[in-house]
Amino acid sequence: MYKEKKLLLNEERIKPKSNKKNFINIKLKNKQKNNFTKKKNINSSKVSKNIKKSSFLTKKYIIIIILLSFISILIYKFFYSKFLALKKHTIPIAFSLNDKYLYPLIVSLTSVLYNASPNTFYVFYILLGSGISKKNEQKILGLKEKYPNCEINLIHMGEKFSKFNKNYYKSVAVYYRLELSNLITNENKIIYLDVDTVTHKDLTEFYNIDMGKYYYMGFPGHDLTFREFNGTRNFINTGTMLVNLKKLREVNAPVLLIDYYNKYGTKKVDEYLINAVFYDKIQFLPFIYGIPDFGAGERVTRSASHFAKLFQNYTNFTVEEMEYAHENRVVTHGCYDMTKWWQRKYHSLTNVGRQWFFYASKSNIFDDFCKEYHQFEKHCKQIKNEMQNNITNLKI
Repeated sequence: MYKEKKLLLNEERIKPKSNKKNFINIKLKNKQKNNFTKKKNINSSKVSKNIKKSSFLTKKYIIIIILLSFISILIYKFFYSKFLALKKHTIPIAFSLNDKYLYPLIVSLTSVLYNASPNTFYVFYILLGSGISKKNEQKILGLKEKYPNCEINLIHMGEKFSKFNKNYYKSVAVYYRLELSNLITNENKIIYLDVDTVTHKDLTEFYNIDMGKYYYMGFPGHDLTFREFNGTRNFINTGTMLVNLKKLREVNAPVLLIDYYNKYGTKKVDEYLINAVFYDKIQFLPFIYGIPDFGAGERVTRSASHFAKLFQNYTNFTVEEMEYAHENRVVTHGCYDMTKWWQRKYHSLTNVGRQWFFYASKSNIFDDFCKEYHQFEKHCKQIKNEMQNNITNLKI
């Protein structure tokens, strides 16, 4: 009996202790659980903040990358042409025009660029009349996207020469070339081309001709009246020239030319001024630079004979030399013919004329050109198909 009581009491003593211990254990577990939950929430919060921060940084980096890419493109566009110019040998060429001759200009530029050798980089100086629209300026500059081996500089002439005689060409743009030495001060020599020219080969050899003491070198002209008046055999056509800018700057040529105009006037504009003022400082270029379009077949021999006879009194060019120049021409000048290639009927074009259209099709404005000159609109598909052939198939 006593033993049973004692055992019972022992059980009762043990029981509360067990409950208390369990309570403490539960409480401790709950506390640990709460601590873990809090820690988990804190960690979740930190993770969330980190994700937000990471997301913000990602967006920031994306914006920075986009901005850097944009800046890189601008730098590339600005400096790439400069880099190419340093890497290659550079040839400067000048043109002058009004709005009427936009498309012929771009075709002429295209013919130069298409025939450039891999090591040639062209720097163009385009002297623009006041009538050129911004839209047309962009068409000129747009050629650079198709032919990156060039730099195109637009020089606005404003109302310069607006009071000068324009009866012969109906434009004062022909006078702009008189200012070349003042306008382009970073060059000592430059090629000048009219917009009615087609270039068939690289112009490096043309540019490298030694000018010596001469100020202008050009294709022989044939104005007999002028030669009698001036008392000299030298007379050049100013549509294709090599110009010694350094020599012209030394004598302040624009002032001399304009003074002569104001004193004597002239009936055939800039060409007469250059020949009159610098008659003893001009020289002839080889016939391959600026030869006219002689046509084809028997007409070539007739044309060569005609020009040889025309120039025989003051040049040493023979019929054979002119025929050679015809076959090996570097620049064709659409002079001595009032009907330009873009004004003719397509079926009546010479091979040089068809080459002109080949370069038109290789420019950035061919579709616009076909719309502008309606007489060719129906021929555009035919021209495009024909021009898929190699240019060498179009023998001169």
